[in-house]
Amino acid sequence: MSGPDALELRMLLGRVQSLSDEHWRLLSGPRQAMADHAWVGGASAAGFAARLEDAERRLQAQLARAVQLLRDKSNMPAF
Repeated sequence: MSGPDALELRMLLGRVQSLSDEHWRLLSGPRQAMADHAWVGGASAAGFAARLEDAERRLQAQLARAVQLLRDKSNMPAF
């Protein structure tokens, strides 16, 4: 792809990559706190920890997917 569309895609890819880098570990702190037993509460805390871990995994998958879709569209190699 060339021309203005290619430039816009590259700029968008850069922005999405920055957002991905910035938010990749967004849930790591709370997830680690749960793993370190910072919160107690029996089964409800364990359930929350599992949901938090799943949310982190889904967030990272979505961020990676967004970057890859733009990279594929713009025919740019990985950074």
